[in-house]
Order: sequence, then C-alpha cells, then structure tokens
Amino acid sequence: MPNAKAQAMLNPLKWKYQDQAGLLLLTIAGAGFGIAISYRSGNEWLGTLIWALISAVVLGGAFYFHRVGR
Repeated sequence: MPNAKAQAMLNPLKWKYQDQAGLLLLTIAGAGFGIAISYRSGNEWLGTLIWALISAVVLGGAFYFHRVGR
C-alpha cells in the first residue's frame, strides 16, 4: 500500500496553489492551441473539439507527470 505522501503527490487537489494553477493554465493553453491548429487546418466544429480535447490532455498530462516525477 502506498504511503500518504505518495498519495498526496498523485492527487492534484492536495498540491500547492502554484502547481494547481500551472496545471489549469496549461490545460487551458492546450485547448487554445488545439483550437488554433484546427482552425488553421480548416476542420469543422467536431474536429475543433477533438483537437482541443487532445491538446488539453497532452499539455495537462505533461505537466502532471512532470510534477509527480519531481
């Protein structure tokens, strides 16, 4: 069974405010990048939504795994 400190590191709700804000900011930025990429590619609204979701997951996930790995 993992110890309490490891569990706290995996739960973003128990992170410091700066780390929570960074995760939120990068997730929103990822969605923005996805919308920009989709707009430049000429996709319809469904393609735009898919690009925004994928980009938000990729950037948010990168921050999350970087944060957990520290």
